[in-house]
Amino acid sequence: METKKLIGGLLAGVAIGVAVGLLIAPRSGKNTLRTIAKKSRRLAAGVKDTVNDSIDSLRTQFNSGVDATARRGKEAINSVSERIKV
Repeated sequence: METKKLIGGLLAGVAIGVAVGLLIAPRSGKNTLRTIAKKSRRLAAGVKDTVNDSIDSLRTQFNSGVDATARRGKEAINSVSERIKV
């Protein structure tokens, strides 16, 4: 849920920034469009990096959880196995 809020806030901030920038831009339309395109590419690259980092983090957390669950399962099996032997 926090990721959705972050992305929504980011997009809203970008939209507001672009609108304000267009209204107070001291440059010609052509230069302004070039600047917007350049900054948009930078923003897209930044968002892509953030998403990739988040996916990597989630993958690591998921794998750690799976490993911990598997370890507990093996311990439980070994414990039951030892009780059966006795």
